[in-house]
Amino acid sequence: LVLFALPLGLLLGLSLWHNYARFHDPFEVGYRYLTVVWQARIEKWGLFSYHYLARNLGVVLTSLPFQGRGGGASLQISIHGLAIWLTTPIYLLLLWPRRKPGTWWALGLTAACVALPSLLYQNTGQVQFGYRFSCDYAVFLLAMLAISRPKLGIGFWVLALCGVLVNAFGALTFDRPRFAHFYADERTGAIYQPD
Repeated sequence: LVLFALPLGLLLGLSLWHNYARFHDPFEVGYRYLTVVWQARIEKWGLFSYHYLARNLGVVLTSLPFQGRGGGASLQISIHGLAIWLTTPIYLLLLWPRRKPGTWWALGLTAACVALPSLLYQNTGQVQFGYRFSCDYAVFLLAMLAISRPKLGIGFWVLALCGVLVNAFGALTFDRPRFAHFYADERTGAIYQPD
């Protein structure tokens, strides 16, 4: 344990020293000095809070394209990103695993532990096409999928192809001025279709 903790302790010490060198406080990371629209929210609720959980879960699980308000696009996408099951549809197979050995459960618990900080974070990850914080635990979800031994039939390949097509659209259009009409107005920060 000591050998394992030594490099972590060294990195923590370097981080504390870096904070002190920048802000004369080893525990100040600099968020207090941000000049962002949601600064009041950070000051009221902090960087991590249960207060943000519902909104972040909404983005992760329910953020879908919606009917546009003009500008040439019939569908628009929130700049908070799309639900992870829409950008990676093969994750849906985790709802019906063929096998659930102990490793599957351990990976699920690990994914949940890694996901929790981002779900309690004051920011949804905005500006993004898909939920970018899911990259932190994607390896555990994909390992769960592999361990569950899904049937590699037509359903699997249709889901995989849908994921490729959705992300190809995102890669071609996201943050490109020519395709800005596909994305909800950044100034509103709307997660869902406006009323």
